[in-house]
Amino acid sequence: MKLSRPDKFNDPWDCRVHYHVPTDATGRERVIEHWKQLHRKKFSRISEAKRALLAHEFKTNPSKVGEGLANAEKLLYETLCNRYRIYCLSEKPDVPLMWGHYAGSHTGICLEFDARCAPFAAAEKVKYVSAYPAFDVLKGSYESLFTKSADWSYEAEWRLITEERAVAASPRTIKTDNDFLTILPSVLKSVTIGCLTDKSTRQQIENLIKRTAPSVLVRQAAIAPDKYALIITPPFLTPDHAAIAKG
Repeated sequence: MKLSRPDKFNDPWDCRVHYHVPTDATGRERVIEHWKQLHRKKFSRISEAKRALLAHEFKTNPSKVGEGLANAEKLLYETLCNRYRIYCLSEKPDVPLMWGHYAGSHTGICLEFDARCAPFAAAEKVKYVSAYPAFDVLKGSYESLFTKSADWSYEAEWRLITEERAVAASPRTIKTDNDFLTILPSVLKSVTIGCLTDKSTRQQIENLIKRTAPSVLVRQAAIAPDKYALIITPPFLTPDHAAIAKG
């Protein structure tokens, strides 16, 4: 199963961290002290006197704090994109926009996974917000991986987050190797074929599933005759137990 880098998504704000810039002296001092600690860990050979001089430059020029936070945002985004891989899922298998965006304009497929089984049991629900959040630089920003604009709320998204093994920072996370994660065949419950998939491709999909995964249910999406909606047959009876892949 292939996962994606955050910088490959179609939302330019996706996974980007925006830091709160303090406007008071106490808040700036707090940020500067945090930076001093990080600097001390990364550049331990630099003298404390030189470190104090660098901190003094930030204290005497408040605009430098904002510039420093902006640079930190860029560096952190690069780190997130290199370290994390994301598999996007949805609770809703019948949203026309989702099929249009992520399934070849209704010619692709939608995969249903059992959300009770690993690794999908570790997926987390995306939080949709109306205002672009400003994070506290001292409190971390992992939440940015699960926060999106309310404009995307129709996707009802969940995310499975992994770390690339070669650059992983934690021994407890799920690991991908060159963007790929191996899953058990049993977690795939059904495959839904798009309403505009041609007959030949549909037959190929059905034959492939019959030959390699006969227990997997094949569903078919169709255009509703009297409204803007998709009809999926057989219908999903227990959507709360399923995680639907977006693409």
